[in-house]
Amino acid sequence: MRNTCMMLTKIKRYSRVLLLTVIWGSLALLHQACEEFEYSPYEIRLDDDEKNINQRNLEKIKALNIAPTDTFRFVLTADAQGFYEENEKLVAHINRRDDIDFVLLGGDLTDFGLVKEFKLVHEDFKTLNVPYVAVVGNHDAINNGKEAFTAMYGDYDISFAVGNSKFILLNTNYLEFDKQVPNLNWLEEELKAAADYENVFVVSHIPPTNTEFGEENQERYANLLKQYNATFSLHGHNHSYKYHFPFGEELPVLETAATEKLEYVVFTVAGDNVSFKRVLI
Repeated sequence: MRNTCMMLTKIKRYSRVLLLTVIWGSLALLHQACEEFEYSPYEIRLDDDEKNINQRNLEKIKALNIAPTDTFRFVLTADAQGFYEENEKLVAHINRRDDIDFVLLGGDLTDFGLVKEFKLVHEDFKTLNVPYVAVVGNHDAINNGKEAFTAMYGDYDISFAVGNSKFILLNTNYLEFDKQVPNLNWLEEELKAAADYENVFVVSHIPPTNTEFGEENQERYANLLKQYNATFSLHGHNHSYKYHFPFGEELPVLETAATEKLEYVVFTVAGDNVSFKRVLI
């Protein structure tokens, strides 16, 4: 009987040791998994090539040394959210050309403003043979998308020069930013500063003809662009191509289709002559 009791005691001790080993092993595996995987879809954890994308690509555009007398071409596309297969096809089509200098991505990189969505779109567009610059869309500003966008792409409102042209990228997501945008005072200062450029392109996601732009902003926006002789007002958001003159013949407005439509627009700038072509893949 005594031997039996001693054996049972040893078994109990062994069982406790085994249980503790299993628990600690499980905790170790869980810790390792937490290191390798996201804690939450809202966590912003980025690789180096996923940070400051716009600024790094603007430096690449600057390094092209496009002179004021040079002809250059850029692509306008938008609304890449969730269309990963189409994005790959669009990028591949652009890469087969040798006449494009850079790409403008006109907002809505995501459906739900999730970091994973931003990462997936960047994985596609970073394979372009040319730099790309993105503007924020309304879908990019939901959940914690605002923080994710700025962490990956930088400021919402930026401007840069290429050759004889000025590009002004403007946040026009009126509803998602508590009706505090677009910042038309900033836009006016940028337009004033662009007086010496032959061409001025104002690029944003939501077009000024859409109520989500803020109806109280539409007239002033249009008047500013006409006053300072902007060349084009360029947008996405509506997922369909549209070229029109809602504010008069002196201000052309162009809306590009979503990437799912497998099309994009190529602009050619030669001096003060700006032309464009709708490209269907």
